[in-house]
Amino acid sequence: MTPGRTPRVRGLVLALVAVLLLMGYAFWRATAGARPEGSATRSDPGDAAARDSAAAAAPSPAAAVQPTGGAGPGAAGPAGVAAPAQTPSLAKRQDPPPVARPALAETKEAQLMARLRAIKDSDPAAAVTLAREGNRRFPDSAQAPERTSILIHALVATDRGSEARGEAEQMVNHYPDSTWVRDVEHFTGAHRHRSVGVNDAGQVIFR
Repeated sequence: MTPGRTPRVRGLVLALVAVLLLMGYAFWRATAGARPEGSATRSDPGDAAARDSAAAAAPSPAAAVQPTGGAGPGAAGPAGVAAPAQTPSLAKRQDPPPVARPALAETKEAQLMARLRAIKDSDPAAAVTLAREGNRRFPDSAQAPERTSILIHALVATDRGSEARGEAEQMVNHYPDSTWVRDVEHFTGAHRHRSVGVNDAGQVIFR
């Protein structure tokens, strides 16, 4: 080989080497880019079987909301929400016994009597009015004899003796078994009659 051809041959060799390197690099890039895509499409039979087993073992969404213990307390309802616990039957509940309260009429009469006792000595005229109102509203109550006794004393205190005597006659015959009758008998001299009648005007008379 001549000296003039040596540099030319060396340049051709270097160019060929560069072309080969470029081709090798391009081939490597092509195979590297295709490898993940190919591996993704290939599936290992063992992995597929494992995935199928896991899917079969996992409960379905519909089964997760189905009740498992019947309709008892705490069982899940149709929407997967726990049902409230059943309350005891109303028939089994025992209400507390009712508290005994005085009747409204008894309460009103008790208030009237308390006021009458408070004013019978200091204001006999007002006591006459209040006692007669009480006898009109509660004529045959348990406190009527005491109220009538206060009325008779108040009539005497206001110089109305004839009215007091008439009230006393009525009282000792209307409430003969009351302890207040003895006080009125000693105070007014009235006494119980053996017979009681009603005259033509509808008034009670004693014989």
